[in-house]
Amino acid sequence: MERNEIYGEQPKDTVIDFTPFLGTWINSNTKTKWIEKFTITKHNEQIIMHAYGNHSSTSKDWGETEVTPFVDNINEKAFCARYDRDPIESLLAANMNKGLWVIAAFHKFKDNSEPNFLCREFYYRVD
Repeated sequence: MERNEIYGEQPKDTVIDFTPFLGTWINSNTKTKWIEKFTITKHNEQIIMHAYGNHSSTSKDWGETEVTPFVDNINEKAFCARYDRDPIESLLAANMNKGLWVIAAFHKFKDNSEPNFLCREFYYRVD
């Protein structure tokens, strides 16, 4: 059996529908040092993420950023986003898995006060 018979073909649609993922998502790790929750909204044709950090992070409100949506060959959704907050830059790479957003966050400390850090956390929907 060929691989594409098992895993499907690359989608032909040029627009990725993120409507099912709009709303508020909460971190399953209640002791996170990073993103406690986030919302995904749509403004015009842009998908926007608004992240909120834990009280111990550099900022409780990370603000809004545009996300770039992706889709894989079995129509699972993903996105990437960037936050540039002093003194940390964060690159977020997220994929949907069994109804959860899995976010791998790559945090770079601009002042070298800590080593660059990777964390992976899971988010569930509340609304």
